[in-house]
Amino acid sequence: MCKIGDILLIYDAKDKYSIGKHPFIVLDDTAGTVKGFYSYDFVGLLMSSANSEKKKQKLKKYQGNLSIMADEKIINDASYDNRDAYVKADQFFYFDKDKIAYIKIGSVVPDMFNLIIEFINELSSSGVEFRQIIDNAEPNV
Repeated sequence: MCKIGDILLIYDAKDKYSIGKHPFIVLDDTAGTVKGFYSYDFVGLLMSSANSEKKKQKLKKYQGNLSIMADEKIINDASYDNRDAYVKADQFFYFDKDKIAYIKIGSVVPDMFNLIIEFINELSSSGVEFRQIIDNAEPNV
């Protein structure tokens, strides 16, 4: 099971094409239907590691990215390399847990999760267009 604020490592996530194994922060863990057609049971925000100064500078340029330092995450999986990262707060990935492979590797600290929510609200207020990405979804017919 997962809950909001958890960090899940999802194997073979997709955004039109495979983006491979990536960590996601659970934004919402309730079931619903997106675009009136696809079922999901959690919404996640993609995290990208900032493992070099060059990558940090690149990720910092995007208005929808929010920096998360290594100490703002609690990582319980010793095999996962906890690095500074950026969360892509303007991209909502809709997942069906029955159709993906994942493990829980940790969580963000509560203050950081609250900051992510505030950041999303600021983006929304400033007119940023949010992407809805439906991962491994099949229509409900």
